[in-house]
Amino acid sequence: MPRSTNTLARMPRRVGTPFAQMYRLKPQVKADVKVKKVSAQTEGQAEADLNAFETLSVEIRQLIASNLDDKDLATYRLVCQSTKSALDEDEGSFWRTRFLNTFDYPENIPIEKKRSKMNEWFKKKYQYRKHTERQRFEFQVGNSQREVECLSLIKDLINESFNINTHTRRSKEPSTYSLNMSRLEAIVGATGLLECVFRRPHRKGRKSLPNPVLLAIQLVLTHMSLTVSLKSPMAKAWRFSDSQTMAYASTLERPIFKGANCLEVDVEWTLHIANFFKNHLLSEHELTHVGYDDLHSTERPQCWTKPLSTSPLKLGKHWKGSYAYVDHDEIHLIRQSENEDYPIPDHMCGEGSDSHFQDLCLDFPKEKPALWPPNFEAICKARSRINYHTATTRAQSKVTGPEVVPATPVSFSFKGDGEDANEPFLASGFFNPLPPQHGIPGWHRMTMMKYWRDEDGVIDEDSLWAYEGVVLPGSMVMLGRWWHPSGGDDAYTGPFIFWNVDASILAYPEETSAAV
Repeated sequence: MPRSTNTLARMPRRVGTPFAQMYRLKPQVKADVKVKKVSAQTEGQAEADLNAFETLSVEIRQLIASNLDDKDLATYRLVCQSTKSALDEDEGSFWRTRFLNTFDYPENIPIEKKRSKMNEWFKKKYQYRKHTERQRFEFQVGNSQREVECLSLIKDLINESFNINTHTRRSKEPSTYSLNMSRLEAIVGATGLLECVFRRPHRKGRKSLPNPVLLAIQLVLTHMSLTVSLKSPMAKAWRFSDSQTMAYASTLERPIFKGANCLEVDVEWTLHIANFFKNHLLSEHELTHVGYDDLHSTERPQCWTKPLSTSPLKLGKHWKGSYAYVDHDEIHLIRQSENEDYPIPDHMCGEGSDSHFQDLCLDFPKEKPALWPPNFEAICKARSRINYHTATTRAQSKVTGPEVVPATPVSFSFKGDGEDANEPFLASGFFNPLPPQHGIPGWHRMTMMKYWRDEDGVIDEDSLWAYEGVVLPGSMVMLGRWWHPSGGDDAYTGPFIFWNVDASILAYPEETSAAV
Protein backbone atom coordinates (compact mmCIF):
# COMPACT_ATOMS: atom_id res chain seq x y z
CA MET A 1 0.00 0.00 0.00
CA PRO A 2 1.24 3.53 -0.68
CA ARG A 3 2.47 5.55 2.32
CA SER A 4 -0.06 8.34 1.73
CA THR A 5 -3.75 7.98 1.09
CA ASN A 6 -3.99 11.62 0.03
CA THR A 7 -4.56 11.61 -3.73
CA LEU A 8 -3.39 15.17 -4.17
CA ALA A 9 -0.17 14.40 -2.34
CA ARG A 10 0.63 11.55 -4.77
CA MET A 11 -0.22 13.41 -7.99
CA PRO A 12 2.63 15.16 -9.81
CA ARG A 13 2.60 18.92 -10.15
CA ARG A 14 3.33 20.78 -13.39
CA VAL A 15 6.05 23.35 -13.13
CA GLY A 16 4.72 26.87 -13.52
CA THR A 17 1.08 25.79 -13.46
CA PRO A 18 -1.08 27.25 -10.67
CA PHE A 19 -2.20 24.61 -8.23
CA ALA A 20 -5.87 25.58 -8.48
CA GLN A 21 -5.80 25.55 -12.30
CA MET A 22 -3.93 22.25 -12.47
CA TYR A 23 -6.54 20.37 -10.47
CA ARG A 24 -9.52 22.44 -11.65
CA LEU A 25 -10.34 23.89 -8.17
CA LYS A 26 -12.73 26.86 -7.89
CA PRO A 27 -10.87 30.15 -7.98
CA GLN A 28 -10.57 32.09 -4.68
CA VAL A 29 -11.76 35.20 -6.48
CA LYS A 30 -15.39 34.22 -5.99
CA ALA A 31 -14.88 33.92 -2.24
CA ASP A 32 -13.22 37.36 -2.20
CA VAL A 33 -16.19 38.83 -4.02
CA LYS A 34 -18.52 37.32 -1.44
CA VAL A 35 -16.48 38.80 1.44
CA LYS A 36 -16.53 42.21 -0.20
CA LYS A 37 -20.29 42.01 -0.54
CA VAL A 38 -20.64 41.13 3.16
CA SER A 39 -18.26 43.97 4.11
CA ALA A 40 -20.23 46.38 2.00
CA GLN A 41 -23.44 45.24 3.61
CA THR A 42 -21.86 45.62 7.10
CA GLU A 43 -20.63 49.11 6.32
CA GLY A 44 -24.00 49.99 4.92
CA GLN A 45 -25.73 48.69 8.01
CA ALA A 46 -23.31 50.61 10.24
CA GLU A 47 -23.95 53.78 8.27
CA ALA A 48 -27.67 53.18 8.57
CA ASP A 49 -27.27 52.65 12.32
CA LEU A 50 -25.40 55.93 12.61
CA ASN A 51 -28.10 57.69 10.63
CA ALA A 52 -30.65 56.16 12.97
CA PHE A 53 -28.59 57.42 15.92
CA GLU A 54 -28.79 60.93 14.54
CA THR A 55 -32.56 60.72 14.48
CA LEU A 56 -32.64 60.31 18.27
CA SER A 57 -33.42 63.38 20.31
CA VAL A 58 -30.71 65.16 22.28
CA GLU A 59 -32.37 64.11 25.53
CA ILE A 60 -32.18 60.40 24.62
CA ARG A 61 -28.57 60.65 23.47
CA GLN A 62 -27.69 62.42 26.72
CA LEU A 63 -29.63 59.83 28.70
CA ILE A 64 -27.54 57.08 27.11
CA ALA A 65 -24.37 59.00 27.94
CA SER A 66 -25.44 59.54 31.54
CA ASN A 67 -25.43 55.77 32.12
CA LEU A 68 -21.84 55.34 30.92
CA ASP A 69 -18.71 55.52 33.04
CA ASP A 70 -16.00 58.01 32.12
CA LYS A 71 -14.04 55.56 29.96
CA ASP A 72 -17.08 54.52 27.94
CA LEU A 73 -18.21 58.13 27.76
CA ALA A 74 -14.97 59.04 25.99
CA THR A 75 -15.63 56.25 23.47
CA TYR A 76 -19.23 57.34 23.07
CA ARG A 77 -18.10 60.80 21.99
CA LEU A 78 -16.14 59.20 19.14
CA VAL A 79 -19.05 57.17 17.72
CA CYS A 80 -20.27 59.94 15.45
CA GLN A 81 -20.73 63.66 15.30
CA SER A 82 -24.23 63.43 16.73
CA THR A 83 -23.07 61.70 19.94
CA LYS A 84 -20.25 64.17 20.36
CA SER A 85 -22.41 67.22 19.86
CA ALA A 86 -25.16 65.78 22.08
CA LEU A 87 -22.95 66.26 25.14
CA ASP A 88 -22.42 69.92 24.34
CA GLU A 89 -25.90 70.82 23.10
CA ASP A 90 -28.50 72.50 25.27
CA GLU A 91 -25.72 74.91 26.35
CA GLY A 92 -23.72 72.07 27.92
CA SER A 93 -26.35 71.14 30.51
CA PHE A 94 -25.16 67.51 30.35
CA TRP A 95 -22.00 68.40 32.27
CA ARG A 96 -23.85 70.21 35.02
CA THR A 97 -26.10 67.17 35.47
CA ARG A 98 -23.09 64.84 35.30
CA PHE A 99 -21.33 66.80 38.05
CA LEU A 100 -24.35 66.96 40.36
CA ASN A 101 -24.98 63.22 39.92
CA THR A 102 -21.41 62.51 41.03
CA PHE A 103 -20.63 65.16 43.65
CA ASP A 104 -22.48 67.19 46.26
CA TYR A 105 -23.43 70.76 45.39
CA PRO A 106 -20.21 72.78 45.08
CA GLU A 107 -19.24 76.04 46.71
CA ASN A 108 -17.95 79.21 45.06
CA ILE A 109 -19.89 78.74 41.83
CA PRO A 110 -19.13 81.74 39.61
CA ILE A 111 -22.00 84.10 38.95
CA GLU A 112 -22.55 83.98 35.20
CA LYS A 113 -25.42 85.48 33.24
CA LYS A 114 -24.95 83.02 30.38
CA ARG A 115 -26.07 79.49 31.16
CA SER A 116 -23.49 78.08 28.79
CA LYS A 117 -20.61 79.61 30.75
CA MET A 118 -21.98 78.23 34.00
CA ASN A 119 -22.21 74.75 32.51
CA GLU A 120 -18.71 75.10 31.07
CA TRP A 121 -17.49 75.71 34.64
CA PHE A 122 -19.18 72.47 35.75
CA LYS A 123 -17.59 70.62 32.83
CA LYS A 124 -14.06 71.77 33.67
CA LYS A 125 -14.61 71.15 37.37
CA TYR A 126 -15.86 67.63 36.70
CA GLN A 127 -13.04 66.75 34.31
CA TYR A 128 -10.37 68.10 36.66
CA ARG A 129 -11.72 66.16 39.63
CA LYS A 130 -12.01 62.92 37.68
CA HIS A 131 -8.52 63.39 36.26
CA THR A 132 -7.15 63.84 39.78
CA GLU A 133 -9.03 60.76 40.97
CA ARG A 134 -7.48 58.64 38.22
CA GLN A 135 -3.92 59.38 39.33
CA ARG A 136 -2.33 56.18 40.60
CA PHE A 137 0.01 56.66 43.57
CA GLU A 138 0.30 55.94 47.29
CA PHE A 139 0.43 58.68 49.89
CA GLN A 140 3.69 59.13 51.75
CA VAL A 141 3.98 62.52 53.49
CA GLY A 142 1.83 64.65 51.20
CA ASN A 143 4.47 66.82 49.52
CA SER A 144 4.66 65.51 45.94
CA GLN A 145 2.70 67.26 43.19
CA ARG A 146 0.23 64.39 42.87
CA GLU A 147 -0.28 64.28 46.63
CA VAL A 148 -0.83 68.03 46.88
CA GLU A 149 -3.38 67.97 44.03
CA CYS A 150 -5.19 65.04 45.61
CA LEU A 151 -5.21 66.73 49.04
CA SER A 152 -6.78 69.81 47.48
CA LEU A 153 -9.51 67.64 45.94
CA ILE A 154 -10.12 65.76 49.21
CA LYS A 155 -10.38 69.03 51.10
CA ASP A 156 -13.02 70.26 48.65
CA LEU A 157 -14.95 67.01 48.99
CA ILE A 158 -14.90 67.33 52.78
CA ASN A 159 -15.88 70.99 52.82
CA GLU A 160 -18.74 70.48 50.34
CA SER A 161 -20.02 67.20 51.79
CA PHE A 162 -23.78 67.08 52.43
CA ASN A 163 -24.28 70.37 50.59
CA ILE A 164 -27.64 70.62 48.85
CA ASN A 165 -29.01 72.94 46.21
CA THR A 166 -31.73 74.77 48.12
CA HIS A 167 -33.21 76.10 44.86
CA THR A 168 -33.93 72.68 43.36
CA ARG A 169 -34.34 70.42 46.38
CA ARG A 170 -37.99 69.88 47.21
CA SER A 171 -37.62 68.31 50.65
CA LYS A 172 -36.51 70.55 53.49
CA GLU A 173 -35.29 67.57 55.50
CA PRO A 174 -31.47 67.26 55.66
CA SER A 175 -29.98 64.51 53.54
CA THR A 176 -28.30 61.59 55.30
CA TYR A 177 -26.36 60.56 52.19
CA SER A 178 -23.43 62.36 50.62
CA LEU A 179 -22.09 61.75 47.12
CA ASN A 180 -18.82 63.33 48.20
CA MET A 181 -18.32 60.83 51.03
CA SER A 182 -18.71 57.98 48.55
CA ARG A 183 -16.07 59.54 46.31
CA LEU A 184 -13.89 60.18 49.36
CA GLU A 185 -14.01 56.56 50.50
CA ALA A 186 -12.95 55.43 47.03
CA ILE A 187 -10.00 57.86 46.95
CA VAL A 188 -8.88 56.94 50.46
CA GLY A 189 -8.91 53.25 49.56
CA ALA A 190 -7.05 53.76 46.27
CA THR A 191 -4.31 56.07 47.58
CA GLY A 192 -3.68 54.63 51.05
CA LEU A 193 -4.27 58.03 52.66
CA LEU A 194 -5.15 56.47 56.04
CA GLU A 195 -2.57 53.69 55.77
CA CYS A 196 0.39 56.05 56.12
CA VAL A 197 -0.56 57.83 59.37
CA PHE A 198 2.84 58.40 61.07
CA ARG A 199 4.47 55.76 58.86
CA ARG A 200 8.10 56.67 58.39
CA PRO A 201 8.85 57.98 54.86
CA HIS A 202 11.07 56.04 52.47
CA ARG A 203 13.43 58.99 52.13
CA LYS A 204 14.60 61.39 54.77
CA GLY A 205 15.13 65.10 54.27
CA ARG A 206 13.32 68.40 54.25
CA LYS A 207 10.50 67.03 52.12
CA SER A 208 10.04 64.07 54.47
CA LEU A 209 8.28 66.29 57.00
CA PRO A 210 4.56 65.56 56.71
CA ASN A 211 2.35 68.11 55.02
CA PRO A 212 0.15 69.66 57.76
CA VAL A 213 -2.85 69.52 55.40
CA LEU A 214 -2.37 65.75 55.14
CA LEU A 215 -2.34 65.47 58.95
CA ALA A 216 -5.47 67.62 59.25
CA ILE A 217 -7.36 65.50 56.70
CA GLN A 218 -6.25 62.26 58.36
CA LEU A 219 -7.50 63.65 61.67
CA VAL A 220 -10.86 64.72 60.22
CA LEU A 221 -11.32 61.17 58.87
CA THR A 222 -10.72 59.55 62.27
CA HIS A 223 -14.14 57.88 62.09
CA MET A 224 -12.94 55.94 59.04
CA SER A 225 -9.74 54.82 60.77
CA LEU A 226 -11.65 53.50 63.78
CA THR A 227 -14.24 51.51 61.83
CA VAL A 228 -12.14 49.58 59.30
CA SER A 229 -11.77 45.82 59.20
CA LEU A 230 -8.93 44.42 61.30
CA LYS A 231 -7.49 42.93 58.10
CA SER A 232 -7.31 46.35 56.46
CA PRO A 233 -3.91 48.08 56.23
CA MET A 234 -5.65 51.13 57.71
CA ALA A 235 -6.00 49.28 61.04
CA LYS A 236 -2.23 49.41 61.61
CA ALA A 237 -1.14 52.00 64.21
CA TRP A 238 2.36 53.10 63.23
CA ARG A 239 4.84 54.52 65.79
CA PHE A 240 2.64 53.71 68.77
CA SER A 241 5.42 54.50 71.27
CA ASP A 242 5.60 58.05 69.86
CA SER A 243 1.83 58.39 70.17
CA GLN A 244 1.98 57.13 73.76
CA THR A 245 4.63 59.74 74.57
CA MET A 246 2.42 62.45 73.10
CA ALA A 247 -0.63 61.13 74.94
CA TYR A 248 0.98 61.63 78.36
CA ALA A 249 2.83 64.87 77.57
CA SER A 250 2.26 67.68 80.07
CA THR A 251 0.05 70.65 79.27
CA LEU A 252 3.10 72.90 79.45
CA GLU A 253 5.15 70.81 77.03
CA ARG A 254 2.39 70.19 74.51
CA PRO A 255 -0.66 72.46 74.79
CA ILE A 256 -3.56 71.42 72.57
CA PHE A 257 -4.22 74.96 71.36
CA LYS A 258 -1.41 77.25 70.30
CA GLY A 259 -0.79 80.50 68.50
CA ALA A 260 -1.12 84.08 69.71
CA ASN A 261 -4.76 83.62 70.67
CA CYS A 262 -4.82 79.85 71.15
CA LEU A 263 -6.85 79.51 67.96
CA GLU A 264 -4.62 76.93 66.26
CA VAL A 265 -5.21 73.26 66.97
CA ASP A 266 -2.08 71.19 67.47
CA VAL A 267 -3.11 68.84 64.69
CA GLU A 268 -0.08 66.57 65.03
CA TRP A 269 -0.66 66.02 68.76
CA THR A 270 -4.38 65.39 68.27
CA LEU A 271 -3.68 62.91 65.46
CA HIS A 272 -1.33 61.06 67.82
CA ILE A 273 -4.23 60.71 70.26
CA ALA A 274 -6.37 59.24 67.48
CA ASN A 275 -3.53 56.86 66.60
CA PHE A 276 -3.15 55.92 70.28
CA PHE A 277 -6.78 54.87 70.56
CA LYS A 278 -6.75 53.18 67.17
CA ASN A 279 -4.14 50.83 68.57
CA HIS A 280 -6.20 50.07 71.68
CA LEU A 281 -9.52 49.71 69.87
CA LEU A 282 -8.42 47.75 66.80
CA SER A 283 -5.47 45.64 68.00
CA GLU A 284 -6.63 42.15 68.92
CA HIS A 285 -4.10 41.82 71.74
CA GLU A 286 -5.54 44.86 73.56
CA LEU A 287 -8.23 44.32 76.19
CA THR A 288 -10.22 47.34 75.02
CA HIS A 289 -10.65 45.71 71.62
CA VAL A 290 -12.80 42.97 73.16
CA GLY A 291 -15.41 45.47 74.34
CA TYR A 292 -15.12 47.53 71.16
CA ASP A 293 -15.62 44.47 68.99
CA ASP A 294 -18.87 43.71 70.82
CA LEU A 295 -20.34 47.13 70.04
CA HIS A 296 -23.03 47.44 67.40
CA SER A 297 -22.02 49.45 64.34
CA THR A 298 -24.28 52.30 65.50
CA GLU A 299 -22.31 52.43 68.77
CA ARG A 300 -19.02 53.07 67.00
CA PRO A 301 -17.74 56.34 65.52
CA GLN A 302 -19.93 57.67 62.73
CA CYS A 303 -19.44 60.07 59.83
CA TRP A 304 -20.94 63.52 60.14
CA THR A 305 -24.33 64.07 58.50
CA LYS A 306 -24.46 67.85 58.05
CA PRO A 307 -22.48 70.43 56.06
CA LEU A 308 -19.38 71.67 57.87
CA SER A 309 -19.54 75.25 59.09
CA THR A 310 -17.66 77.77 61.24
CA SER A 311 -20.88 78.68 63.02
CA PRO A 312 -21.71 76.89 66.29
CA LEU A 313 -23.43 73.58 65.66
CA LYS A 314 -25.74 71.78 68.01
CA LEU A 315 -23.78 68.79 69.23
CA GLY A 316 -25.29 65.39 69.81
CA LYS A 317 -26.57 64.30 73.18
CA HIS A 318 -25.26 60.76 73.69
CA TRP A 319 -21.54 59.96 73.73
CA LYS A 320 -19.39 56.92 74.37
CA GLY A 321 -15.66 56.94 74.94
CA SER A 322 -12.59 55.85 76.79
CA TYR A 323 -9.51 57.19 78.52
CA ALA A 324 -6.09 55.82 79.40
CA TYR A 325 -3.75 56.22 82.35
CA VAL A 326 -0.51 54.87 83.81
CA ASP A 327 1.03 54.99 87.27
CA HIS A 328 2.63 58.24 88.43
CA ASP A 329 6.18 56.90 88.24
CA GLU A 330 5.57 55.46 84.77
CA ILE A 331 4.31 58.72 83.35
CA HIS A 332 7.74 60.29 83.93
CA LEU A 333 9.41 57.43 82.07
CA ILE A 334 7.06 57.91 79.14
CA ARG A 335 7.68 61.66 79.05
CA GLN A 336 11.40 60.90 78.82
CA SER A 337 10.72 58.58 75.84
CA GLU A 338 11.92 55.50 77.72
CA ASN A 339 8.92 53.54 76.49
CA GLU A 340 10.31 52.72 73.04
CA ASP A 341 12.64 49.91 74.04
CA TYR A 342 10.63 48.84 77.09
CA PRO A 343 6.90 49.18 76.38
CA ILE A 344 4.80 50.47 79.26
CA PRO A 345 1.25 49.05 79.23
CA ASP A 346 -1.65 51.48 79.49
CA HIS A 347 -4.54 51.08 81.89
CA MET A 348 -7.86 51.73 80.20
CA CYS A 349 -11.27 52.97 81.26
CA GLY A 350 -13.40 50.30 82.90
CA GLU A 351 -10.51 48.00 83.71
CA GLY A 352 -11.59 45.48 86.30
CA SER A 353 -15.29 45.98 85.56
CA ASP A 354 -17.75 44.69 82.99
CA SER A 355 -17.95 48.17 81.42
CA HIS A 356 -15.20 48.91 78.90
CA PHE A 357 -16.27 52.49 78.15
CA GLN A 358 -17.58 55.58 79.86
CA ASP A 359 -20.91 56.98 78.73
CA LEU A 360 -21.81 60.66 78.73
CA CYS A 361 -25.20 62.29 78.19
CA LEU A 362 -25.15 66.03 77.46
CA ASP A 363 -27.82 68.66 77.90
CA PHE A 364 -27.66 72.23 76.63
CA PRO A 365 -29.68 74.57 78.89
CA LYS A 366 -31.21 77.51 77.02
CA GLU A 367 -32.02 79.80 79.93
CA LYS A 368 -29.96 79.08 83.03
CA PRO A 369 -26.31 78.28 82.20
CA ALA A 370 -24.77 75.08 83.49
CA LEU A 371 -22.95 74.98 86.81
CA TRP A 372 -19.54 76.63 86.42
CA PRO A 373 -18.08 77.93 89.71
CA PRO A 374 -14.93 80.10 89.78
CA ASN A 375 -12.64 77.19 90.65
CA PHE A 376 -13.81 75.31 87.53
CA GLU A 377 -12.95 78.34 85.40
CA ALA A 378 -9.58 78.78 87.12
CA ILE A 379 -8.67 75.20 86.24
CA CYS A 380 -10.12 74.85 82.72
CA LYS A 381 -9.97 78.47 81.50
CA ALA A 382 -13.01 77.72 79.39
CA ARG A 383 -14.15 81.29 78.81
CA SER A 384 -11.16 83.55 79.31
CA ARG A 385 -8.32 82.06 77.29
CA ILE A 386 -9.51 82.39 73.71
CA ASN A 387 -10.12 85.84 72.24
CA TYR A 388 -11.48 85.54 68.73
CA HIS A 389 -10.51 87.96 66.00
CA THR A 390 -9.26 87.93 62.45
CA ALA A 391 -5.80 86.46 61.93
CA THR A 392 -3.18 89.18 61.83
CA THR A 393 -0.03 87.39 60.66
CA ARG A 394 0.66 85.44 57.49
CA ALA A 395 1.36 82.30 59.53
CA GLN A 396 -1.96 82.60 61.35
CA SER A 397 -3.82 83.14 58.08
CA LYS A 398 -2.19 80.05 56.58
CA VAL A 399 -3.50 77.85 59.39
CA THR A 400 -6.82 79.43 60.33
CA GLY A 401 -7.70 81.32 57.15
CA PRO A 402 -8.31 85.06 56.75
CA GLU A 403 -11.92 84.88 57.95
CA VAL A 404 -12.43 83.57 61.47
CA VAL A 405 -15.20 83.63 64.01
CA PRO A 406 -16.48 86.96 65.39
CA ALA A 407 -14.36 89.24 67.56
CA THR A 408 -16.64 88.64 70.54
CA PRO A 409 -15.88 85.33 72.29
CA VAL A 410 -18.50 82.72 71.47
CA SER A 411 -19.26 79.83 73.80
CA PHE A 412 -22.19 77.71 74.83
CA SER A 413 -22.42 75.73 78.04
CA PHE A 414 -23.53 72.19 78.68
CA LYS A 415 -24.18 69.95 81.60
CA GLY A 416 -24.11 66.21 81.67
CA ASP A 417 -24.11 62.98 83.55
CA GLY A 418 -22.63 59.62 82.82
CA GLU A 419 -21.12 56.38 84.01
CA ASP A 420 -17.47 55.43 84.39
CA ALA A 421 -16.89 51.76 85.28
CA ASN A 422 -20.54 51.59 86.38
CA GLU A 423 -19.99 54.57 88.70
CA PRO A 424 -22.21 57.62 87.97
CA PHE A 425 -20.62 61.07 87.63
CA LEU A 426 -21.64 64.64 86.78
CA ALA A 427 -20.14 67.04 84.25
CA SER A 428 -20.25 70.70 83.24
CA GLY A 429 -18.43 72.51 80.49
CA PHE A 430 -18.28 74.71 77.41
CA PHE A 431 -17.88 74.42 73.66
CA ASN A 432 -16.10 77.20 71.76
CA PRO A 433 -16.22 77.40 67.94
CA LEU A 434 -12.80 77.65 66.30
CA PRO A 435 -11.77 79.09 62.93
CA PRO A 436 -11.00 76.78 59.99
CA GLN A 437 -7.83 74.75 60.38
CA HIS A 438 -5.79 74.31 57.19
CA GLY A 439 -8.81 75.26 55.11
CA ILE A 440 -11.31 72.94 56.82
CA PRO A 441 -14.11 74.49 58.95
CA GLY A 442 -16.14 73.05 61.80
CA TRP A 443 -13.67 72.71 64.71
CA HIS A 444 -14.61 73.31 68.36
CA ARG A 445 -12.73 73.52 71.62
CA MET A 446 -14.25 71.49 74.47
CA THR A 447 -13.60 72.07 78.17
CA MET A 448 -15.30 70.01 80.84
CA MET A 449 -15.11 69.31 84.56
CA LYS A 450 -15.99 65.81 85.69
CA TYR A 451 -17.06 65.77 89.34
CA TRP A 452 -18.99 64.03 92.12
CA ARG A 453 -21.14 65.26 94.99
CA ASP A 454 -21.10 63.92 98.53
CA GLU A 455 -24.16 62.86 100.50
CA ASP A 456 -24.94 66.49 101.33
CA GLY A 457 -24.84 67.52 97.68
CA VAL A 458 -21.52 69.35 98.02
CA ILE A 459 -18.98 69.03 95.21
CA ASP A 460 -16.03 66.84 96.20
CA GLU A 461 -13.07 69.15 95.52
CA ASP A 462 -10.58 66.29 95.79
CA SER A 463 -12.25 64.31 93.01
CA LEU A 464 -12.22 66.82 90.18
CA TRP A 465 -11.00 65.74 86.76
CA ALA A 466 -10.53 68.39 84.08
CA TYR A 467 -10.98 67.70 80.36
CA GLU A 468 -9.84 69.76 77.38
CA GLY A 469 -10.06 68.62 73.80
CA VAL A 470 -10.88 69.15 70.16
CA VAL A 471 -14.27 68.45 68.61
CA LEU A 472 -13.46 67.39 65.06
CA PRO A 473 -15.35 68.90 62.10
CA GLY A 474 -18.79 67.38 61.92
CA SER A 475 -19.06 67.23 65.75
CA MET A 476 -18.99 63.43 65.91
CA VAL A 477 -15.61 62.77 67.60
CA MET A 478 -13.77 64.46 70.49
CA LEU A 479 -10.09 63.90 71.27
CA GLY A 480 -8.08 65.47 74.05
CA ARG A 481 -6.46 65.38 77.45
CA TRP A 482 -7.70 64.87 81.01
CA TRP A 483 -5.70 65.98 84.03
CA HIS A 484 -5.88 66.26 87.80
CA PRO A 485 -5.90 69.92 88.91
CA SER A 486 -3.52 69.47 91.82
CA GLY A 487 -0.36 68.99 89.78
CA GLY A 488 0.02 72.39 88.10
CA ASP A 489 1.87 72.45 84.78
CA ASP A 490 3.37 69.02 85.51
CA ALA A 491 -0.04 67.54 86.33
CA TYR A 492 -1.02 63.90 86.19
CA THR A 493 -2.55 63.58 82.71
CA GLY A 494 -3.70 61.18 80.06
CA PRO A 495 -5.65 60.99 76.77
CA PHE A 496 -9.38 60.61 76.19
CA ILE A 497 -11.76 60.03 73.30
CA PHE A 498 -15.52 60.43 72.91
CA TRP A 499 -17.67 59.66 69.90
CA ASN A 500 -21.32 60.40 69.30
CA VAL A 501 -23.75 57.47 69.52
CA ASP A 502 -27.08 59.19 68.89
CA ALA A 503 -27.54 56.76 65.99
CA SER A 504 -27.67 53.85 68.42
CA ILE A 505 -30.34 55.64 70.47
CA LEU A 506 -32.49 56.04 67.37
CA ALA A 507 -31.91 52.41 66.42
CA TYR A 508 -32.70 50.96 69.85
CA PRO A 509 -34.79 53.51 71.78
CA GLU A 510 -36.47 50.95 74.04
CA GLU A 511 -33.21 49.34 75.16
CA THR A 512 -31.68 52.76 75.81
CA SER A 513 -34.58 54.05 77.88
CA ALA A 514 -34.57 50.83 79.90
CA ALA A 515 -30.84 51.22 80.58
CA VAL A 516 -31.31 54.82 81.71
